[in-house]
Amino acid sequence: MSPSYVEYMDVPPFTPPFVYVLATLSVALLLYFTNKLLYELGRIKIILKYILKKKTYKFIYEFIIHRRFFAEEILGGLAHYLLMIGLGISLIATIIVAVTHYVGIVYGGPVFLVFRYLLDVAAVFLILGPIIAIYRIVKYKNRYDNIREYITILIGFIIISLTGMILQRYRVEYYFGGPTPWSSLSYLIPAPSHSLYIYSYFIHIIIVFLLISIIPLTMLRHMIISLVNYVELDRGYGELTTPFDLEKIIETGQTEVKVGAKTKADLEPLYRVMADACTKCNRCEDVCPAARAGRPLSPRVFINKISGAKIDKPFFELGLQEDEVWACTTCGACMLSCPVYIRHVDYIIDIRRGLVFESKLDQKKADFLMSLSQYGNTQMQSNYGRHDWLRELGVKTVGENPTFEYLLWVGCMGSFDNRARQIIKALIGVFKKAGLLDKIAVLGDEETCCGDPVRRIGEESRFQEIVLTNKSLFEKYGVKKLITICPHGYNVFKNEYPSFGVKLEVYHHSQIIQRLVEEGKIAVKPGGELLTIHDPCYLARYNKVVEPPRRVLVKLGPVKEPPRSGEKTFCCGAGGGNYWYDVPEEKRISHIRFEELVATGAKTIVTLCPFCNAMLSDAKRTKESPVAVKDLAEVVAEKMQ
Repeated sequence: MSPSYVEYMDVPPFTPPFVYVLATLSVALLLYFTNKLLYELGRIKIILKYILKKKTYKFIYEFIIHRRFFAEEILGGLAHYLLMIGLGISLIATIIVAVTHYVGIVYGGPVFLVFRYLLDVAAVFLILGPIIAIYRIVKYKNRYDNIREYITILIGFIIISLTGMILQRYRVEYYFGGPTPWSSLSYLIPAPSHSLYIYSYFIHIIIVFLLISIIPLTMLRHMIISLVNYVELDRGYGELTTPFDLEKIIETGQTEVKVGAKTKADLEPLYRVMADACTKCNRCEDVCPAARAGRPLSPRVFINKISGAKIDKPFFELGLQEDEVWACTTCGACMLSCPVYIRHVDYIIDIRRGLVFESKLDQKKADFLMSLSQYGNTQMQSNYGRHDWLRELGVKTVGENPTFEYLLWVGCMGSFDNRARQIIKALIGVFKKAGLLDKIAVLGDEETCCGDPVRRIGEESRFQEIVLTNKSLFEKYGVKKLITICPHGYNVFKNEYPSFGVKLEVYHHSQIIQRLVEEGKIAVKPGGELLTIHDPCYLARYNKVVEPPRRVLVKLGPVKEPPRSGEKTFCCGAGGGNYWYDVPEEKRISHIRFEELVATGAKTIVTLCPFCNAMLSDAKRTKESPVAVKDLAEVVAEKMQ
C-alpha cells in the first residue's frame, strides 16, 4: 500500500473536475457577493489593499487572543474560540493537502502524524463549538430575528466535522490497516463502508464550498466587515467623526453643509456597512449603563435598526425612537466590548446632529445650547469675573504670568459649580505645597467651554466655533501644556483638538499629582480608612489613564476596587450631555454605580471628574449615605504632611 497521499482516493472518476468547478464557482461567488457587500467602500479592492497594512496584523493578533470575546461572556467566547480553532486547523490542513497532492510530498513522518491527530481535535472542536453556540442562541432566542439562519450554518459546521472524521477514519484504515498512536480520536467512530465514505466526501466538499460562497450573504459576513471596521478607522475611540470643516467653509463661503444623519444614505460609506457586522451577541447591551438603568436603549437593537434600514428611508420612520438616541451617555462601553468593532456612539452622535440641525430639542437641551450662545459656558451664568475667586488663592491669569508653563483649564464646572470649586481649591493647595503655583496660569474671563458636551449633544457647528476660539487663545498666549480636572476636557483637548490644528501636552490632574508625589514634591501620610475609586469613562476607558490615581491612593490608605473598574468602569450617567437633560429610566445610572461603590465597604469614594463627583454626591444625598464622595485632589490635600 502506497504511503504517498492521494486526495481523490477511491472516488468516482468525475470527482476531480467536479471539485475544481465547485471550488472555482464558490470563490467566484464569494468575490462577487463581497464586492456587492463592500460596494459603498470601493468594492473588493478595499480588502486587497489591507494585505500590507500594519493594522491588519494587529487585527489578526486581536482575533487570535480573542480578548473581546471572553471579556464579558465565557460561554459565547468559548463557543467562538472552539469554532475558530477548528476552522483554523482545517484551513492549514487544506493547504497541506493541496501542497501534498500537487507537489507530491510523501504522506508520512511525524509531522503528518501529529497534524492528522490535530485534525481529529479540530473536528471535535467543530462539533463542540457549534453545539455550545446553538444552546446559547436558543437560550437567548429573543435577541435573534433570523435564528434559523444561525442554527443552519452552525449545523453545517457540525456536518463538515462529522464527515471529515469519517474521511479521516477511512484513510487511516486504508493507509495503516488499524489505529496508530496519532489517530485515536478517529477511532471513536466505527470503520465506514466505502459507500459511506463516498457520500461523506461529497457532502463534505459541497457544504464547505457552499459556506464559503455565502459568507457575505449571511451572518458570516462579520468575518469580512469586522476586518474593514478595524482597519478603516484610524480615529481613536475618543474622537468623533467630523462631518465638515467650519474653518474651510468660512474661507470658501460655502452655503450648503450636510449635518447629521436622517437616513442611511446620509452616513459615511463605512458606516453604511459597519452595522452589518453585528452578530447579536449582546455584549454591548450587557455593559450598557442605559440598558441597565431601564432606559429606552439597547445598543444591539439600535445597531440592528440601523443595519436593517432602507437606504433612503428616515430612521425615525423605521422604528427608531428619539429617546433611544438621547438615552446614550457616550460612555463607550459598547464599543470597547464589541468583537466586530462597531462604533455605536458615532451613529448616536450623527443622528443627534440631524435632530439638533432641525431644532428637535426639548426645553432643557435648548436651554443648554442657549447658555453657550449667550454666556459662553454651560452654567447659564455671566462669564464676567469667571476666575476672580482664584485670585484669593494666588492664581494668576496668563496675562499676569506670561512665563507660565501650564495652563490650568478650570472648566465650566470648576469655574461656577460650588462643589467643583472645592476640587479646584484643593488642587491649588497641592500646587502651592509642591512649589508649582508660579508655573500655573488661567485664562480668566477668556476661558469658555472646552466643547465636549456641545459636540456630544450634536451641535457640531458650535463645537467647531469653540475650538477655533480656543485655538486662537492658545496661539495668542503660547499655550503648550494644559492641566484639567475634567476627563471630558482631557479627552477633547487630547484627541479631538489636534484634528483642527491644536497640538498640546494635555494632563489630567491625577497624572500631575502622581508625579508630584513620586518625585517627593509633596509628602502624604497614610491613613487606615478604606478607600474605593470610581474611574471616569472618558479617563479610564477612552484614554487608558488608570494607574496614576491608584499609585497615589495606595500611599493614602487601603484601596478596594469595585467589581467594574479601570477600563471596564461603569458610567456615572453624566456623559454625552446627559448631565443637562432627562431621559425616561427605571433607576438612575448614578444610583446603580453608587451602590456598587458603597458595596466595597469603603468609607470614601474617590472621584476623578467633577461630573462624576456631582452625580455620585447626588446619589449619596438621595440615599442618605454616610460614605464620603471626594476628588483625588481633596483626599491628597487632606493628607499632605
